[in-house]
Amino acid sequence: MAVKISVSVKGPLGLDDPDRMLGELAAETGLAWHRREVEEDGVLTGGIVEIILVAVVGKATEMTVSAAVDAAKQVVERWRGERLDPLDTSVDTEPESGTTDRDG
Repeated sequence: MAVKISVSVKGPLGLDDPDRMLGELAAETGLAWHRREVEEDGVLTGGIVEIILVAVVGKATEMTVSAAVDAAKQVVERWRGERLDPLDTSVDTEPESGTTDRDG
């Protein structure tokens, strides 16, 4: 069964922050991450925005799910520590839709 790891980041972000965050998550976890922006009316780029960074860990690498989550949490804490006004963040996991325990 595949597991989806989602990192939600909400707060004042610069134009380059999402790409930098993707790069740091990929480097620390060894997973391919992609960005999904949350649509909010009236939000200007570079202001307070919410993005969700997502990676999927397949069954072949299922043993590394907890290690990937721990690494993602460390990266998120580093981002929070870099700011005077810390970002609102969360790291969540859920089974990837369309997969079952028999997938492989």
